[in-house]
Amino acid sequence: MNLRLHIFLSQFLWLVSVLKGKSLQGIPGYGRNLLIKTIPAVEDYQSNVYEVFMEPYLYELGTTYPLDGDRSQKQIQIPIGPQPIPGIQAIVHLQDDEESGVEGDLVFTQLVPNGPVSIEGNITGLSPGLHGLHVHQTGDVDDNCKKIGPHFIAYYGRHGGPRDAVRHVGDLGNIKAEEGATLDVKIVDHLISLTGPRSIVGRSLAISKSEDDYGRSSTEDSALTGTSGPAIACGIIGYLN
Repeated sequence: MNLRLHIFLSQFLWLVSVLKGKSLQGIPGYGRNLLIKTIPAVEDYQSNVYEVFMEPYLYELGTTYPLDGDRSQKQIQIPIGPQPIPGIQAIVHLQDDEESGVEGDLVFTQLVPNGPVSIEGNITGLSPGLHGLHVHQTGDVDDNCKKIGPHFIAYYGRHGGPRDAVRHVGDLGNIKAEEGATLDVKIVDHLISLTGPRSIVGRSLAISKSEDDYGRSSTEDSALTGTSGPAIACGIIGYLN
């Protein structure tokens, strides 16, 4: 009887808080809204796709959150950095495959849940020209880049460019290297994510040997990989801090 009364009172208080447009403090889960992301339909290819998930906790680096007050705040200790950045971050260390000499470090930052992800960092050892950049399905890099699998597909089955309506989630386009120069990467992508169904964390990022044609060549290989050739560097994407 006490348990039933407790459940009834909890549901009643939740209903009152919703009607008043306020969240209840001290009750786990309250104050965190469900987020709904809509990916538009593509005519003759797919219907609308909807993602529903709970808003993750976002912390400012270098901040301590006490346990008292709202229980949606967790007590954590994060090392203080020179420039605290809110949101979620991930990192990948790229290692060369078959002695290509390509290496680098890229940091992924997502400030808003389910929002765009920025990719910044530098890469060395690339030959001049365009090279495809893709997130692959698995994070198995034990055998160099041979077992990372196909591009991270999620909802889409055809390869494309980063701004195409139909593309693999992992299709990040091309990066351009200059002769003897370190490549500074600055990319913003609106389809990959660091949380939810489109999360790239735990998967691998790879640089291909050749240019990505964005699936424009009307061949089977173009529709799968953009004829960008084998991976010459790859690494596992993991959360930062």
